[in-house]
Amino acid sequence: MNEINKQDTSINYDDDFAMSDLVAIFQKNQKLILATILTFFLASSIFIFTTPNTYQSNTLLSIVDDTEAGGSGFQTMATRYGGLASIAGVSLGQDNDSKTDFIIATIRSRNFFEHLVNTLDILPSLVASKSYDINSGKLILDEDIYDEKKKSWIKEKPGMEIAHEQYFLNYLTVAENNKTGFISLGFEHISPEFSYEMTKNILTEANNIVRMQHMEEAARSLSYLNSALKDTLEIGTKSSITTLIEAQLKIQMLTKVRTNYILRPIDKPYLPERKFAPSRLKFVLLSSLLGFILSMFFAMYLHYFSSNKK
Repeated sequence: MNEINKQDTSINYDDDFAMSDLVAIFQKNQKLILATILTFFLASSIFIFTTPNTYQSNTLLSIVDDTEAGGSGFQTMATRYGGLASIAGVSLGQDNDSKTDFIIATIRSRNFFEHLVNTLDILPSLVASKSYDINSGKLILDEDIYDEKKKSWIKEKPGMEIAHEQYFLNYLTVAENNKTGFISLGFEHISPEFSYEMTKNILTEANNIVRMQHMEEAARSLSYLNSALKDTLEIGTKSSITTLIEAQLKIQMLTKVRTNYILRPIDKPYLPERKFAPSRLKFVLLSSLLGFILSMFFAMYLHYFSSNKK
């Protein structure tokens, strides 16, 4: 029995892996390994150096506080008259956290993307962009996809769902900083001008959409409240309704006079001067490292599992 145990221990010891084994495997298969690394290096270099630069325009935004500019404070009013307002179907606004979630969801929504496409005609530049001429500052479209002169699609026009997912969300950055509460917004594209215009237009249209929603809601609320005021005789209820009317009138006023209705830029959108991606050196180095790792695994497989091993 002792002899068997000693034999097993000897076998386990012989099968242990050491750095000297790794060096021996490398020396034995160095041509294969170096050839693989070179292949990955050349392939990644060709790919990454034919990939156009992309640029990202960014802006830092804050949610506009309804208590600013001598306002009456919608939050206090919502606390005091929230029950009556909800029964009447009247909106007194939201707190900043819910506004942030709402505006981020709005910007990422398919409805908002459709609004941008229908309003600004951005679909060809998103889908058919081929290259960017840095000297002339012109975005060159793929003629096999879109005829810029005739303003017509050569291939079938992409549907909104596909365009929204592949060409909008993949290049859109919109997120809240949990510490500061500020929203960072950016858009990436091979054209710095288009990237800048997209970021600026997203900001403008997000403000406009929320502005129009609040304007319509305020108009409906005022119509209802004025009608309710005429039919109410109780003095306390009249006072509450009058207060709600004042709140809706303020909302209506702000929709007409405030340019940055819900989003105010702390750092305005800018025309990017430096590329955002790709990081060519990092890509080539990581690809070469991947080639080395894969070739070493293959060499180890040949060393330990090859049927030709003696």
